[in-house]
Formats: sequence, structure tokens, C-alpha cells
Amino acid sequence: MPSHTLIHLPSLAAALLIGLAPPAAAQSPPNGSFVATLGRDTVAFESYAWSGDTLSGSSLTAYPTARVRSYRAVLGVDGGIRHLHLEVGPAGAAPSTIADYVYGRDSVRVEVRRDTTTRRFAVATDGDHPLPFFEDLFAFWEMAARRFAAGSADSATIQTVAGRRLLPVTFRRGGASTVELSADEWGSGRIELRPDGGARSFDMTGTTTKYAVERVPSVDLAAHETAWAARPQPGSLSPRDTASAEIGSATVAVDYGRPSMRGRQVFGGIVPFGQVWRTGANAATQLITDHDLEIGGQPVPAGTYTLWTIPGRDGWTLIVNRQHGQWGTEYHPDQDLVRVPLTVTRSDRPVERFTITVAGGEAGEGSIALAWERTRATVEVRVKEEP
Repeated sequence: MPSHTLIHLPSLAAALLIGLAPPAAAQSPPNGSFVATLGRDTVAFESYAWSGDTLSGSSLTAYPTARVRSYRAVLGVDGGIRHLHLEVGPAGAAPSTIADYVYGRDSVRVEVRRDTTTRRFAVATDGDHPLPFFEDLFAFWEMAARRFAAGSADSATIQTVAGRRLLPVTFRRGGASTVELSADEWGSGRIELRPDGGARSFDMTGTTTKYAVERVPSVDLAAHETAWAARPQPGSLSPRDTASAEIGSATVAVDYGRPSMRGRQVFGGIVPFGQVWRTGANAATQLITDHDLEIGGQPVPAGTYTLWTIPGRDGWTLIVNRQHGQWGTEYHPDQDLVRVPLTVTRSDRPVERFTITVAGGEAGEGSIALAWERTRATVEVRVKEEP
């Protein structure tokens, strides 16, 4: 029978009881370097090394501005983190933020220093030693996956410190050398391990980052930092935008994030068919109307909503949901107001950046159109005028 347990990068005794490998695994942890890409664009580098019970490393990320993070994590005899020191700053400059995570018996005490201000808070852990949740510091995910894969459990839930709270991440065996991981609000990924326990690759395309990560022999972080600091800063990966129009007496607006293709297959690729999609990126896409509408023939009273879609090979569905203001992974079907079909057409020219258009007119009729890759999906919008 498959086994599952709740673990927190635990004490040695607990590790032995539940089938997680003890800290003194058969092989010493590997050192390494990673390169992360988003489609055709390189978005991050990381290099790290182990020295006894200390993991040290640095990463360089591109978005929204080039940023360097250096870290040093000291582990205890039970394999849990005891102290994490983190320095963050713009590429080519001194660190602007310094953070320390100190693990106590029942909490992680965090101190964050930025310029002349200091913030302190604690995250209750009930005696556990959770991982830090840094989705693009891959050495920590490798450490957790290596420990999990060396044990005997089929799945395990590991707690992580995400800001001021704990976020559980589930690890599962996906094959002889594959570890799958998933978390609410983040999505799911897959880590391919080498025989020595080091990560060969990370497929994070199912998470909010959408990264693909490969292990490389080495990375010249200093050279990349100099180059990235000198170039124009790219800004957000998926900038926020608003599309709006007057449809009859109504003002209709859609607020959404705009991801780019970056050489990737979009529909049926990074946006799977048959699954609810946030219809954009990052925070949920919002619809705001100051008059009652009919969308696809269904009534939508004045107010604020979120828009979701289900792309399909044979048709698309638009969902208008009552909940609003949430992150784009927080879809609750019990809050659906209406579901309507979209009219889908193919375009000869690909659309690089996801685009929503609201078109209106004096007659009280208009439309909302979604365009990305070579797909255009449209729904009719009509204002319900006062009798």
C-alpha cells in the first residue's frame, strides 16, 4: 500500500521511523550550478557548495530587475536547518536587504534589515524545522528531494516557511529517479535526480514560475552579473494591463497580467487543455462593470468579478466568478456566476504577448476577446438597459 507521511525535514529519529533518509546519507551532498529558462529566455543562474553541515550559494535572477541573492544555511545534526543568512541586492551593487532565519524549538525567528529599518517576526513551527520557501533557489529543493528520494515513503508533506506563514509542499515518487512536488497557490513541478542524489533538472512549468531548470558544470556568476547590471532592466515577466471600453451606458474593464510566448507552445503546452486557466498571469484576471450586462447571453449584474477560461481542442469556456481580488491559483468553482462558450478562431500571425480587448459601441453591444499564440477567443457582451 502506498505510504504517505507528514514531515518537516525532521529529526533523525523521526526520519528513521518514517522512511526518510537520515542526514548521514550514503553519499555526501553534491555541489553544483543551475540555469533556469523561460521559453527561449534565460532568467536565472545559481551556484552552490557544501562544506560540512553548511550550504552556501548565490543566485542571479533577471526579473523584474537583475538581482543577486547570497545565502548560507547551517544544518544541525538532525539535518534540519538551524540558521539561514540571506543577502539580497541589485546586480552590480551592495546588498540592500539582509535577512536571518533562526530556528528555535517551536518557531522560526526572522529579522529583515533594509536600509535603516528592521522588521522582526516569528513563524510558529511546533518544533519542526521547515525549509525556506524560495521557489527559485534550487539548491534547497534539491536538498529536500535528495532526502526524500533516499527514504522509503511514497509521498510526504514537508512544511516550508513562506513569508510569515507555513506552506505545505507535497513530495511524491514519480519513478526511479523522479520526485514530483506540489503546493497550493504554487502548482506542481518535477525534479529528475542523478545517481548521486543531485538534481539533473527541474520541470517547473506547472508552477507559477513556469521555469525549466538544467544542471550545468559551472556558472560564471560574476560575468553574468556584470552583463545583466549593464543592460536595460526588463521589468515584470507578465506586466499588468487594463482593457476597457464604453458599451452603451456601461464602462466595462478587464484587469489582467500579460505573459509572453517566449518560443513556447502555449495552448496544449504551458496552458493545458481541459483545465481552468487564470486567463493571464499572477493575480486573477478581474472584470469590472458599472452596469448590468449579458455575457454570452447570461446575466451578469454590475460589480467586480474574476474571469477564468477552460481552453480545449474542440472549444473554450469562459467562467465569470463572484470571488475577486485573489491570486490566480485561487479558483473556487462554488463561486461561479455563469459559464458560457467562447467563439474560437485561428490567426495567421502569432500574438507574442497575451492580449485582452474590450470592444464597445453606442448600440449597447460589444465583445471581450482573448488573443495569444495563434488563438483568438471571443464572447459577445450586451448592456442590460433600464426599462
